[in-house]
Amino acid sequence: MQVNSVDKIQQIQNNKNKKSKTAIAVGGAVGMLPSAYIFRDGIKLKSEQALKLGAEYISNIMPEFDTFENIRNVAQQAIKDTGLASKGINIKSVNNQNINEITNELVNAMGKQPFGKNMATNFSKYFEYGANAAYVPNLKNIYISEKGCYSSVFHEIGHAMNNNFSKIGNILQKGRLLVPYNVPVLGLGLFVASLFHKVKPEIKGQPKSGWEKTKDFVKNNVGKLTFLSFVPTLIEEAMASFKGINIAKKYLPKEQIIQLTKNYQKAFKTYGLVAVLTSAGIGLGNLIAQAIQNKKDMQKKQA
Repeated sequence: MQVNSVDKIQQIQNNKNKKSKTAIAVGGAVGMLPSAYIFRDGIKLKSEQALKLGAEYISNIMPEFDTFENIRNVAQQAIKDTGLASKGINIKSVNNQNINEITNELVNAMGKQPFGKNMATNFSKYFEYGANAAYVPNLKNIYISEKGCYSSVFHEIGHAMNNNFSKIGNILQKGRLLVPYNVPVLGLGLFVASLFHKVKPEIKGQPKSGWEKTKDFVKNNVGKLTFLSFVPTLIEEAMASFKGINIAKKYLPKEQIIQLTKNYQKAFKTYGLVAVLTSAGIGLGNLIAQAIQNKKDMQKKQA
């Protein structure tokens, strides 16, 4: 009888471990899937077809309303008037003649970062197809493509203003490190840790420690915490657009400002969508893991 009891206890323990692993595996896979997709999409080298589709998408959601020459001239004047020129900030036009030079600049600037070479190559390819604009602080350059997306220059000027003239903006830009490549590394770390933690009911007369309460809080709110890690990026992006639009108002007619505002609002929504999808994925993964674990506990009590 004693041997049978030991075997039964061992079997129960084995089932418990198996179901715990199932909860971690299933919940973890669901939670990480959106972030994994975004990360892979961000670092893999783009095919020519993907670049063309990206350029078409950008031109549809952010149509241009003036010629490249006019927008560039206005932006260059804005650089001078805002004092950015005195900080060494330049606007660089990207075209077929200098694309290789621009690619080398970006690779040299970003190549030491993890996956930086691929990111730099994709950046320059998007410039080539008119699907990107960017401010690169360590190069002090704002890059705009002659083929499209060039009215985004005012948004990039906003980023440069945040970087050079705003303490809050500068801090928020550093806060973007929480979500490199739009991947919530902090949220994912908390999520993985929470998968191995189980919230237990508090026993009367045995209050939980502060550390245990902290782990419970993370477990119960990991999706919300993930979204919070995107907040510095979202605020800084909004600030850049707001400043860029206000600067553009000094030079562009009202009807162009209306279109510019619409363009920037659409672009901002993509950042919001990424934040919501990755946070929701992590939250859902956590709920699935908890549901599997709770079902296991119920079956154990019934047994």
